Amino acid sequence: MFACVAAYGVYLGLPLILGALADEYGFSNPQIGWIGAAENAGMLLGSVSVSVLGRWASYRVLAAVGIAIALTGNTTTLGITSFASFCTVRLLTGVGSGICYSAAIAALSLTKRSSRNFSIFVVVLVIANSLELWLIPDVVAAWHARGIYAVLGLLFLPPALLIGSIPKGLSGTDPGADAGPAVATREAPLAWACLLGVVLFCVAASAFYAYAERIGLSVGMSENSISNTLTLCNLFSLTGSMLAYALGRRWGQHRPQLGAIIVMIGVYAAWAISLSVPAYISGVLIFFEVWSMASVYQLSTLTGIDPSGRRVALIPAAQGIGQSAGPFLAGTLLDQQLGFAQMLGAVALFAVGSLLSYASVYLRLRRTQPLAANA
Repeated sequence: MFACVAAYGVYLGLPLILGALADEYGFSNPQIGWIGAAENAGMLLGSVSVSVLGRWASYRVLAAVGIAIALTGNTTTLGITSFASFCTVRLLTGVGSGICYSAAIAALSLTKRSSRNFSIFVVVLVIANSLELWLIPDVVAAWHARGIYAVLGLLFLPPALLIGSIPKGLSGTDPGADAGPAVATREAPLAWACLLGVVLFCVAASAFYAYAERIGLSVGMSENSISNTLTLCNLFSLTGSMLAYALGRRWGQHRPQLGAIIVMIGVYAAWAISLSVPAYISGVLIFFEVWSMASVYQLSTLTGIDPSGRRVALIPAAQGIGQSAGPFLAGTLLDQQLGFAQMLGAVALFAVGSLLSYASVYLRLRRTQPLAANA
């Protein structure tokens, strides 16, 4: 969990980090979206590397390599000011973060009671996210944007010290007593449908999240108000991870997951119609709640379908695709002189695609394996 939080650190504070880069270096709205896209593209490449190399190298070694790359990248960032160099260095840093995150999340999927542990992990992630959103304005005020990357680098020190606690690989592990009935091998393509759902969901989520600070400014909120709103709403989403676990135990993983995505689509539709301070605050509150629930379901649903952990190791890759494409797409739409409301309406279509992808998995399981559909 330490390794996951450290590797995910940039994305947790993305809207405030990109806002700080725009203010300090003069990067435009499209450019900061592309910087976010480069970082997340690196995480994608790192995650795919773990999926390939995990057959031969231990998760412990891979996590150590990822930590070393990420530490080097964050240190190098301190001396970078140009847009092209920034994108390049953050892409390479993202590779290290992706390797670290993917190796750690794959190891976590192999623990006993993995669904419970995923819920705990999301709680830890929410707390870390809230702390980061709360602290970033103070870090920027004291040390400017460079201070953010110094802190992000320091986050990798705890997992580096605890690297021996990460399991070496797949052998001798238990996929978890509460992972649910495993899906038969012939249903393995369903895992790829789940990964597609993760990609599409993350495109929609990251397109808003990358510009959450800029959108707040556009409706007349102050930077402190935006920071406080993001922090408090994110803290409230602790209830989302606990609710996801409770609903999953009662109704299974699939139906609550579909309901959460439908709610998210509704929020984006409301934003596309009207952006105002009340709409922004209430929408952010619901957004974080749904995001927290969806994070639990994405992990636990795929674990039930593929208990080997190999495709679970691809979740960070799927997230990397979506989290890279989202800011890039949003930046491109804004570069075409679209407003934030129009951009949000466009990316809501990706959430609809995620809903359809997960619905197809659920309906297929209901026909072929009802126990797995309701697990």
